Amino acid sequence: METLLILGLLVMLIAAVAPGVYALRRRMAAGDGKLELWSALHRRGLDAAQAAEDPRALGVALRRCALCPSVDACTRWLASGAREGLEDFCPNAAYLRRLERP
Repeated sequence: METLLILGLLVMLIAAVAPGVYALRRRMAAGDGKLELWSALHRRGLDAAQAAEDPRALGVALRRCALCPSVDACTRWLASGAREGLEDFCPNAAYLRRLERP
């Protein structure tokens, strides 16, 4: 009985981690390794120094970007040159808005 419980927990753990691992694998294979967060910061007139003022929030934003399922939408947004519209798909949109405030 304990073996089934342990196997069930192991399956649940793998199911919880698999989407993140897949997203990281896809991102590493497809791109140059540069996270889109940096380009989005620059597009909004921000820089890495401003983001580094709150290292914890930056770390969370980097993790969100690395595991983001909207990489294709983000790439299209960055290629378009648009400044608006990030809020439609980006999990870091609120973080970027907070950085924009004086």
